[in-house]
Amino acid sequence: MSAVDTVRARISLAIDLDLMAAGEKLPPDAQIAAALDVSEITVRRALETMAEDGTVERRRGRSGGTFVTGVRPSVPDGAVEAYRADAALVHRLIDLRTLLECALTHHAAVHASTGELAQLAQHVADAGAAENWTEYHWADERFHVGVAEASGLTWALEQYREVLSQLYRYFIPYPIDVLHAANEDHARIVAALEARDPVAAVDMAREHVQHLHSTMFVGRLEGGTPPSGARGHDA
Repeated sequence: MSAVDTVRARISLAIDLDLMAAGEKLPPDAQIAAALDVSEITVRRALETMAEDGTVERRRGRSGGTFVTGVRPSVPDGAVEAYRADAALVHRLIDLRTLLECALTHHAAVHASTGELAQLAQHVADAGAAENWTEYHWADERFHVGVAEASGLTWALEQYREVLSQLYRYFIPYPIDVLHAANEDHARIVAALEARDPVAAVDMAREHVQHLHSTMFVGRLEGGTPPSGARGHDA
């Protein structure tokens, strides 16, 4: 699957799952590129093909941008179907991340310095101030990598980053209020780390990551959509 296809798939899935509403304006191309870890030209080409399909509308001018039309493609998108077919892989990545995250969080509760704890709190604040899913994703990644780095287990960082990177490839746009709800977990994890309570910190980290089984697109496609107001997805 090309990089253009992955952008199409991720935005299309968000639209299919009603996570992006008709008339909603997408963030600037550069922000989308950073959040989805692709080039800006890749995003531009993907959105242009989606505009050709009628899924989004590209408007020029000062009040322009890219807007969701609410029109669903009449022909199934092969890229979207490929993402759907990866459901089992996504579930395995969530479980693998859970194992690593719990171990790293335990050690972070024991070894994190005052400066590292302050930086984690800043990442939580940045996520709370995010105005859209692209800004939130930036802060979310820094928070989780920051916890891993605070563990002192430098030998485990490469494996954790790789698993996190693989899972982030399935990150799709979410309403910012849903992501802000997920950020409340981050705040609770930081509080447990500051209290030097590894048991509480690990319990929260495990629940936070395992919740992705229902809140990521794989869970929503399987009928696991959480009730309104429930914590959201941040991976």
